[in-house]
Amino acid sequence: MVEISVVIPALNESANIEKCIKKCIEAFKKLNVEGEVVVVDNNSTDNTSEVAQNAGARVVKCEPQGYGNALRCGFKNAQGKFIIMGDGDDSYDFSEIPNFYNKITTENADMVTGTRLKGDIKKGAMPFLHRYLGTPVLTMIINILYGTKISDINCGMRMFYRDRLDNIEFETTGMEFASELYVQFAKKKYVIKEIPISLYPVEGRTSKLNTFRDGFRHLFYLISALHK
Repeated sequence: MVEISVVIPALNESANIEKCIKKCIEAFKKLNVEGEVVVVDNNSTDNTSEVAQNAGARVVKCEPQGYGNALRCGFKNAQGKFIIMGDGDDSYDFSEIPNFYNKITTENADMVTGTRLKGDIKKGAMPFLHRYLGTPVLTMIINILYGTKISDINCGMRMFYRDRLDNIEFETTGMEFASELYVQFAKKKYVIKEIPISLYPVEGRTSKLNTFRDGFRHLFYLISALHK
């Protein structure tokens, strides 16, 4: 039986995806559990899928574009008792999987989420506006509106029990899915706990984030979801 499924949304990540997968496999060995890596190829134009398969991942194709679409597709295809999500650009360190697993299995938590703001943000890993304005403001808003007690709304590395998704119908398809996942867990009264993690700069490519567009999409979702 698969214990941990790592779900990695990927769009043109051929340069870094192999490193991510190898770290996941080493983490499974360290924990002595059966695990799988599910790479969701969201219409890559490079050889992301081939690299991922050769490194030991199971590749799932997701044609509808968007971060949320890719993760939702990955969740549906995951087989593990636990799902851990993270990006395929090696900005998150999948060697930290044992820290997530040990916390969620020893504490009363439905989700364990990373917090970059209380962890170690390497030089050049997060834009100034994201670190000191966008993320703190959105985090404050979600905590006020939904009673969460998180410190980093935009952290993309989280572990949770797969069966906690059974009665959730997600609606967002883009980057705002990062907010929706917290909101849906909060509405279900699921317990969310945090651990500090490291964030690393990605060399050789530009970010897929659009600071203002994605920020307003997060904000609009947080407000509109109150009435649903």
